[in-house]
Amino acid sequence: RSPASTKRRLLSKPCQVLPDSVLLQGFHWESSTPDARQPETWPNGEIGTSWYASLTAMAPDLAEMGITDVWLPPPSNSVAREGYLPSRLFELDGGYGSEEELKNLIRTFHGNGIAAVMDVVINHRCGDKQDENGNWTLYSDEVSHDKRRIDWGPWALGSNHPVDALAGTGNPKSEPYYPAAPNVDHHNAEVRKAITAWLTYMTSPRYIGFDSLRFDFVRGYDVSYLREYVESTVGPRGEMCVAEYWDDDEGNNPRYTTGEILSDYVDKAGPSVGAFDFPLKGAIMDALSTGDMRLLVENGNRMPGLAGIRPGQAFTFVENHDTSAPQCHWPFPENTAQLAAGYAYLLSHPGIPVVFWPHLCGKKNIDGVLNGKPIDPTLTEAAGSIDKRNVWVPPEHEGFSWEERWPGTEKGTVGSQDGVQGPNYSGVLGDTIAKLCRARREVGISSTSRMQIIKVEEGLYVADIYGGHVYGSAREGASKADFIKYLRVAIGPKANTDFPMPETCPFDENSELPTCVTVDSGAMHRVMAFTDPCDEILSTMADLDDASEFVMPEIKMPRTYS
Repeated sequence: RSPASTKRRLLSKPCQVLPDSVLLQGFHWESSTPDARQPETWPNGEIGTSWYASLTAMAPDLAEMGITDVWLPPPSNSVAREGYLPSRLFELDGGYGSEEELKNLIRTFHGNGIAAVMDVVINHRCGDKQDENGNWTLYSDEVSHDKRRIDWGPWALGSNHPVDALAGTGNPKSEPYYPAAPNVDHHNAEVRKAITAWLTYMTSPRYIGFDSLRFDFVRGYDVSYLREYVESTVGPRGEMCVAEYWDDDEGNNPRYTTGEILSDYVDKAGPSVGAFDFPLKGAIMDALSTGDMRLLVENGNRMPGLAGIRPGQAFTFVENHDTSAPQCHWPFPENTAQLAAGYAYLLSHPGIPVVFWPHLCGKKNIDGVLNGKPIDPTLTEAAGSIDKRNVWVPPEHEGFSWEERWPGTEKGTVGSQDGVQGPNYSGVLGDTIAKLCRARREVGISSTSRMQIIKVEEGLYVADIYGGHVYGSAREGASKADFIKYLRVAIGPKANTDFPMPETCPFDENSELPTCVTVDSGAMHRVMAFTDPCDEILSTMADLDDASEFVMPEIKMPRTYS
């Protein structure tokens, strides 16, 4: 393994989420459903294999590929199997596996240099006992632990919930309410102390051992409280946490959240907190679906979204468990070439890229259907239509009529996506993602790497993203000249036909350094790695770390679930 990987192999203290990270969302919406895990598709082939146990078996393959961090699903006891309606916080046996399996998974990740990121759902909490009025607003805390107790009552809940049965007697909220559960009163100091104690328990190597935190639905409580939780737990360890801040205007406009809104949020949250870059996701989707690559540039010279303002705090992604099927809140276009181009952009550019599990390994849902939606082989792409959130909608015929699936809704409207897969689309790109992850690591691209946009027009976007130095004079037998490693990335319909090769390639045939390597290419992308002795580039890159020359390694793929 590379030095960047081996330096993380420390069992005496947690790993870190670092600026050179590649984060894998290590689950999908149906990962907790036992029937979705058919024995022949899982590493050890045993019926009843938990999600945690299966991830444990895959840890070496993920590390070899270049995955540095894995975001795990909410671990606590939950009313819903997926984990997003938590109840008994210290009880860690659930739909994804047992507490012991979770601990073993995290230990195995650490042994392979991978950090574990915990999904923190603290905006709301479901009671497990009823009060005198029959409302589920009482909480038990029966798991043995040495932290502050969390057997709350209505006093710990917001008082102005729109559903009377879910309201408590605590302080009113001015932030948005989550409608399906009682909302926690973060204004209450005792509540915050208890949450901090629980987060300390979950992130301590003595207990569970999570390394960093992903915060769910942060719009539901004041950013100052999130900052308090981070700075009281993993922030002092140098971790980078991530917040899910997404305002989609009550489902009417998924592009409502801007880069400026996110920048303001992370500025208040502090330097240890980043945010998922929803506006960048929108720009990538729009550019690839329309073919207009000019949408990949903002203000003439920078990336769209948070990545163009604060790349070191931008968690860049194209899909997650909420936006994808079966929830389909804002799905990526069902086009394999466009999806590959989206990952070519993310995994080569500044920001902290996030890979979605089904795109790397595939999945089967409860019906055994690949990636959650059945494919009708009799349909063609032209037979259907694309709705307002980029979901392919089948034509009106028996078994597929819009009225049958979405009674009382206007065809193609926001929030009424059809659950049928587009033709000839699986969304599994393991080989492409593996190549791009390894190239990012070997070239030395980080969240704040320098970049230069070379060309942008309607059908073509080209940029150079600079990585690490190579000092020739420090290497036996090498020339005295310095070199720089970088990726040249072309995105768009003309990515291959109009790919501009640098004038300095090929280089001196006597040099031991490789001049250029094709990392990956597809119908709408091409990525090449270069080692360039250009003095003009080096003059702007003098502050980068030393690194060895780029060599495209062989890819060891993880086991797939398709």
